[in-house]
Amino acid sequence: MAHFLTLYKFNGPIKGGGPERYQRFKGIVDSEGGRIVFFGGLLGPYDVMTLTEYPTSRAAMKGTARIANLISAQTLTMPVVDEPDFLSLLKEVTELSQ
Repeated sequence: MAHFLTLYKFNGPIKGGGPERYQRFKGIVDSEGGRIVFFGGLLGPYDVMTLTEYPTSRAAMKGTARIANLISAQTLTMPVVDEPDFLSLLKEVTELSQ
C-alpha cells in the first residue's frame, strides 16, 4: 500500500477532542481501507500529523477530506516514497543527468 503524510491545522477551537474523536478519526481511515502508521501532535504552524497507508490515492483523498470535515481542519497531504525506492530513484536521476 502507498504511504501518505498528512499535516492538519485546526480552523478553530477544539471541541469534543480526545480519545473518542481519535476513534472516529481512525474509523474513517479504516473504512477507506487504510491504516494509521503514526499519529502525533505538533508544535508550529500545524497541529497534528499522520503517516497513513491507503490502497489508492483516491482512498487517501477521501479519507483525508472526511477527517478534515470531522475535526474542522485544513490539510496538506503528500505521498511518501520509502527509503529503498527513494534512494533508487535518486540513483536513476543521477545516472540520467550524466
